[in-house]
Amino acid sequence: MIVSKKFWEEEKEAPILNRNGNYINKENSEHICKRVEHFYEIMTSYIKEDIDVEVKEDCDDKEILRIIKLDAVRTFNSEENRKLLIKVLQSIYPITKDYHQGISFISSFLLLFLEPKEVVKIIAGLHKYYLSGYFKAMPKAYVRDSRVFLSILKHFHPNLYDHIKNLIAPEAFVSKWFIGLNVHVLTFESLILFFEHLLKEGEVFLFKYSIALCRALEHELMSTEDVSRILALLRLDQKLFPNDYKESDNQEIGEFFINIIYNALTVDMTNINLDKLREEASEQMRIEEERRKQIERERVLTDDEIIFSDEENDSENDSENDSENDSDNDSDNEIMKNNENDKK
Repeated sequence: MIVSKKFWEEEKEAPILNRNGNYINKENSEHICKRVEHFYEIMTSYIKEDIDVEVKEDCDDKEILRIIKLDAVRTFNSEENRKLLIKVLQSIYPITKDYHQGISFISSFLLLFLEPKEVVKIIAGLHKYYLSGYFKAMPKAYVRDSRVFLSILKHFHPNLYDHIKNLIAPEAFVSKWFIGLNVHVLTFESLILFFEHLLKEGEVFLFKYSIALCRALEHELMSTEDVSRILALLRLDQKLFPNDYKESDNQEIGEFFINIIYNALTVDMTNINLDKLREEASEQMRIEEERRKQIERERVLTDDEIIFSDEENDSENDSENDSENDSDNDSDNEIMKNNENDKK
């Protein structure tokens, strides 16, 4: 897409380019495309098999298609490029059998460099071998892994763990890293590097990256209890971390973001049992779900026992009427007895 002559005129203000930071331009676009073309090769080296996909020309689910079209409008300016993204997303839907906006983020980024079918193949591989269960409207696998991240953070940085867990749930911010794969978070230069290492190392790199990011932000995170600011920090909000952000005058533009990726490579996960942590997180989620259901059942039972004020009044009126009727009956009986005595 970016090698097209008209791309830079039509899409220079497109939302997908917000994190480009002038890294990709007309002059180097072909070189960058060739670099990204190796993504699939890196993936197949990791998964040890080829991926066969079919590019779809339509989508049977009209509601999903409506959402896909909205995401395309939010991403690209030209109708031609929107149609390409729609084609990719509706081709992915039968594979994931669900839809999450994170798929649109990743697809639109890859589509800048690759043909639609290549994008679909990479997303299919991510879905099956890297991020299984993430691309759902209600992704339990992602929620589980966001809690796993917090457990890993506790292992490496207990103070930071205590600080964050008391203020915010991990699923509130980890989605930008785990489902959106840092599209709209990292600058393009660092994002391409992130993808290369994720595809090479697998899902474990997501956790290594997350720890490296928290380390880079540790001072800022520990110095505030403002939840909104913590969210902005962890999402590398562009207002706080513009594309030309530098920690010091000695740092080069872009170096801050690149360093997060390089530092992620040094995170030692040898003593982290990912499977065990996932089992523990899943069990915690199961217990919480059972507790929620129990509370809901108790609420329903409580609601059934509630007597509203008008019902109480009706009950009181019924009692009063019964008493009055009994009194009237007693009076009638007394009158009848008197009449019989009079006859005698």
